[in-house]
Amino acid sequence: MRGAINKEERFMKKLLKSVAALSLSAMMLLSPGVLAEEDEEESNVVELTTVVQEYEGKQIVLKTAGLDILEQDGYKFKDLNKNGELDPYEDWRLTPEERTEDLLSRMSDKNKAAQMAHMTLVTLKESWFSDLDIGFALTYTYFAESKESAGEKMNYVQSLCEESELGIPVVFSMDSVIGASWINDTTILPDAITLGATGDAELVQELADIQRQEMKALGVRMSLSPNADLATDPRWGRNQETYGEDADTAKAMVVAAITGLQNGTDGIGADSVMSCVKHFPGSGPQTGGVDGSPLVFDDETFALHLSIFEAALTVHPASIMPYGYSTVPYLGGDAVENYAHESSVVMNDVLRKRLGYDGIIQTDWGLNHIVAMQAGADVMGGMGQRDVTRMVDQVDPSLLTDRCRRLLLAKFRLGVFENPYTDADEIAQVVGSEEHYQKAMEAAEKAVTLVKYENQQPLEGQQILVVGALAKNVDALSSGWKISSETGLKTEGKSIYDAICKRAGADNVTYIGDDETLIADSYPAGTTAIVVVGEASGTHEPAWGTATLEFPAEQQSLLKKLDASGVNVVSVVLMNRAYVMTPVDAASDAVMIVYRPGVTAGAEAVAHALFGDCAISGKLPWQIPATMDQVMLQREDLPKDIENPLYDYGFGIEVAAFGQ
Repeated sequence: MRGAINKEERFMKKLLKSVAALSLSAMMLLSPGVLAEEDEEESNVVELTTVVQEYEGKQIVLKTAGLDILEQDGYKFKDLNKNGELDPYEDWRLTPEERTEDLLSRMSDKNKAAQMAHMTLVTLKESWFSDLDIGFALTYTYFAESKESAGEKMNYVQSLCEESELGIPVVFSMDSVIGASWINDTTILPDAITLGATGDAELVQELADIQRQEMKALGVRMSLSPNADLATDPRWGRNQETYGEDADTAKAMVVAAITGLQNGTDGIGADSVMSCVKHFPGSGPQTGGVDGSPLVFDDETFALHLSIFEAALTVHPASIMPYGYSTVPYLGGDAVENYAHESSVVMNDVLRKRLGYDGIIQTDWGLNHIVAMQAGADVMGGMGQRDVTRMVDQVDPSLLTDRCRRLLLAKFRLGVFENPYTDADEIAQVVGSEEHYQKAMEAAEKAVTLVKYENQQPLEGQQILVVGALAKNVDALSSGWKISSETGLKTEGKSIYDAICKRAGADNVTYIGDDETLIADSYPAGTTAIVVVGEASGTHEPAWGTATLEFPAEQQSLLKKLDASGVNVVSVVLMNRAYVMTPVDAASDAVMIVYRPGVTAGAEAVAHALFGDCAISGKLPWQIPATMDQVMLQREDLPKDIENPLYDYGFGIEVAAFGQ
């Protein structure tokens, strides 16, 4: 018995789809183990056999889509290689190390090379897993529709892995800096820069634990997060992925995030999601703030940026990602010309030898896989079927064994050989739960930062103008690392406008958008204009960096006209990075920075802050420049070096309730 969905059954299923005269019931009879859907789309549902047993005080859960179950000494095991015998790597009583060495002895060079492949799964070819044994798969739009279908599809892929020669499960990963955000119906958390404004490492750990719970329930066991970079140049387009420009804050929060994801400080286990800390050795100081340019360091600043990763290693992250788009000239050698994830100096000299790291090195995407592997990388981002053959042909077999050993150890420690499958009931209870919603909202509320606060009064019962197109832009509440409105944005997500209407009553709200002609010359006393300004999510010109940090001209014009009309102007600022806020400050009575508060609960958190329903206590995670000249004079690699900023690092006006 090979699997619940074997090759013959899949052939039959496809044949049946071409015979229009067959009824739905007939299709189901002729294709056992596969549930046909009414729209004749292929189903991903697999039937699972579950075995639960106790061993030395631990509960061992075996799940399979069709493998034979072996019994020895009163215990049960999966026959992964289908030979009818209990082999050491199938024996969960042995250590991960013992199981790894046995499995390595049974693997061909092709098996080992395939384990190093980390493909981006936007579609599915069954042979990638049933025949090739691809080791890692990045979840993307293939899984996006709903949490239920995502779980079914992941189970289906794992059932294909069971059909392979050795039955090695795949590890699903996700670019998950804000939660399990590439799947619909999940809890999309505030961005890291938002959490940096809270100053609360304990809260970061709680949110990372939420991420762990939801990802694990969905079958995703590797998170390409947290980001251990420092936001030392405000132009860099990935500032939102960092915790700000303060090294001590970043250390505490990165450690907290790893601890939450991996469910402890001692490395990974059966309840962990692997963390992948990035981007080694610190990708914040891009030349000119433009992503992909050479990293700028001197002796002092290199030690500073590296210190975040040194702190991370104290809690044993499962993997670390060197940066894939920048060289590190400061280090010399092959780091001058090669991207960090293709550099032996970066990966071996600094990460392995200097820092003593013995875990998995995961590359970024878009690279020369052969060069990266020979330089020290273990898992190759974007590596696919053809690359496996090239790897076998061009790489020393001993290197393949060395790299594969780390990957198998991680899989055994995760417990995925025993149970790689999702559970529909767990998905329903855990993913997108009300408890997680409330914690996401708490975090977004705590991050709200007041930098100007004049002439305020309670908004309750007032006539309110909501101004700016961003007020209706749900996507702008989170960074770009998520599903978008094109792939099915989380349906519960509200815009700031929606949340204000809900809180104030729609009859008390007038939406103006970006049309200046809708702004009157004057308004009745007491009228408040809530103006949502800043940067739309994922907009970076040039890519991942910007030549200017000035607010768009149309936003500045709206603010000036509103100020002249005599309304009370409250500016709500959505932004990834430290913009030049002088014109916003000049035209506003109050300025409230909300960063990227999160699609799930961010809008409601903003409404709570505006209407005095929560205290405001956030502090700036970076300096706010007064002019672009100040930005151009600051160093890319040095934190807090803007002289006479408009608002300094750590500034924030605390109020018990806005307007009261």
